[in-house]
Amino acid sequence: MDMTALLPWLVGINTLLSIGTVIYAVMTSGAKKTASDLETHKRETEERWNGLDKIMDDHGSRIQSIEGEMKHLPDKDMVHQLQMTMKDIQIEMANVKAETQAAARTSRRVEEFLLDRAKGS
Repeated sequence: MDMTALLPWLVGINTLLSIGTVIYAVMTSGAKKTASDLETHKRETEERWNGLDKIMDDHGSRIQSIEGEMKHLPDKDMVHQLQMTMKDIQIEMANVKAETQAAARTSRRVEEFLLDRAKGS
């Protein structure tokens, strides 16, 4: 068997394999970069989601604490009732003030009477 007859076929097959390897390398080199970029994106996205989860958890706990404090605060009806009670207290205080002033005037008159009586005797 003469190898010279096969030589052109072997050169052709070798050339096709070389061209195929170059094409495969060119096609897959972008895929490697894309895969690397995709992994980077996944990692960054995961970190971002973890940060957002932490922020949401913090907001949730803050909202719960605010809701807990809001339970102790008076509602609209209670505030109205407090306003009415304060108005009643103001009226009572005005009455007490008037009575106190009247008692002060009376005691001043009694004191003046006693002083005049003591001077006159």
